[in-house]
Amino acid sequence: MLEQDFRKIDLNLLVVLRSLLTTLSVGQTAKLLGMSQPAISRALASLRELFDDRLLVKSGSKMTATPRALELRAPLEDALANVLRVLEPAAVFEPAHSQRRFRIATTDYGATVVLPRLAARFFRQAPKAELDIKPLTPTSFDELGSNDLDLMFYSDNPVPEALRAKEMYRERFACIVRPGHPLARTADRAIGLDDYLSYAHILVTVTGGRTGPVDRELANLGKERHIALVLPYFAVAALAAASSDLLLTMPYRAAKTFADTMNLTLLEPPVELGDFGYRVVWHERVQNDPGHVWLRRMISDVMHSKSGDSS
Repeated sequence: MLEQDFRKIDLNLLVVLRSLLTTLSVGQTAKLLGMSQPAISRALASLRELFDDRLLVKSGSKMTATPRALELRAPLEDALANVLRVLEPAAVFEPAHSQRRFRIATTDYGATVVLPRLAARFFRQAPKAELDIKPLTPTSFDELGSNDLDLMFYSDNPVPEALRAKEMYRERFACIVRPGHPLARTADRAIGLDDYLSYAHILVTVTGGRTGPVDRELANLGKERHIALVLPYFAVAALAAASSDLLLTMPYRAAKTFADTMNLTLLEPPVELGDFGYRVVWHERVQNDPGHVWLRRMISDVMHSKSGDSS
């Protein structure tokens, strides 16, 4: 049936037809549906025209269904049941029983800072659910809109219009060096600019290039640092700093984590690098999805909680 023909059909007629095929009576159908007998008779006339069949015919004092009407019984029940399913309210999301798989794109910075705090509470509340962590790539924005991703962790750089974003926290920068590094003895943990520039540096960039926020601020001062190692992984950069005299400047929360777990020394940069917002980003299509709302609320809660993993 063509779409324009389908739009002409009153689905209420199918409800009347189902009752008529059950009762074989215009009067009983009128009572069951709370309609007048003339209204049911008019509906039957419309149904006969729609199906090009008499559907119900007189048989003595009663009515009987035509072969065409009998053929319609099973598909009619299926059709009305499907319509009811379409109109049912959205299912309630129950974390304790859900086996849903949530897919998150992030750099290893987001994986280092957010996921340990999130995982503790996530798997306590939803032990049967799953988290798939995927690398942040140039196609991640498109994947949010095509059901390949649920959300992503991203900085406060602009995002496409169809996406929504909520800030998790503000982030600043810090430096880390190995414990035996000459700068590790800095008394007040603040590196002087000349000392900072006297060592080779590690640059972490997930978008390519050989410059970052540090280099832009240094350029404003007419200065330039020597970048000896460029790579896209914060954790690997921390390992490189732990085994060399290279100096690593990176977002504070990750630097603090690596300093604590790798016994590195945390230092303040010599220039003001400002801060940036770190956000959760998702597509409009899942804005009101109960499971997605639950996950976004949990992320917000754990990133604003001091302990990070409280129930």
